[in-house]
Amino acid sequence: MNIVAILAGGSGKRVGGDIPKQFLPFNGKMLLQHTIDAFEKNGLVDRIIVVAPRNYVDKLRDLCGKEGYQKWDTIVEGGAERYLSSYAAIRACNETDGNLLIHDAARPFVSQSLITRLIVELRDFSAVVPVLSLSDTLVEVNDDCVIAVPDRQKYRQVQTPQAFHLALIKEAFEYALKNVNYCFTDDCSVLLRYNPQSRVKVVEGDKNNFKLTYHTDIEYFNEIFKKNG
Repeated sequence: MNIVAILAGGSGKRVGGDIPKQFLPFNGKMLLQHTIDAFEKNGLVDRIIVVAPRNYVDKLRDLCGKEGYQKWDTIVEGGAERYLSSYAAIRACNETDGNLLIHDAARPFVSQSLITRLIVELRDFSAVVPVLSLSDTLVEVNDDCVIAVPDRQKYRQVQTPQAFHLALIKEAFEYALKNVNYCFTDDCSVLLRYNPQSRVKVVEGDKNNFKLTYHTDIEYFNEIFKKNG
């Protein structure tokens, strides 16, 4: 079984406003709905779980029932940090076997080809993550001064969804939650830290798999939705 967990539990502070970015309206739907729709369309996806803030859980349950989604069947409350929301989704997976794709709700333009490639590559690897090559030079900074210029050929920009064998990512998170002094901002990093023997494959990401991050992104996203109908 291929399960998708869409993380919509963040506050979206960098975007600003009273409404978290994942619930902003675009082209007649919440941004989150556009993201759900992308996975609903994919023939390899069996089930969708949405992780949401407490005050949106009931609203989303009503929406899920009214809209007649075929794969989206679960809404769970998120945690104070991203990795806690990921773990909430993992716990909501009743299956003991299968695959889990963890995706940012604020990335509605994820392509069908990328979703499919990630799931297919999981046949041979413990995890698969989409990446993009860096177009800009990286610098290492300390005390507001550049102290090194790393070779950017060794680095990649990571996107979501990130795909995992469910049993492996569940085990890694259970170890991680015992370490109260470590905070993770990326799901792949949890797997590599607590299950370092895992083989994590990288695949070419999608340049159009944008994430709504800042207030200035809203106008750009509106333009894309209008262009795509």
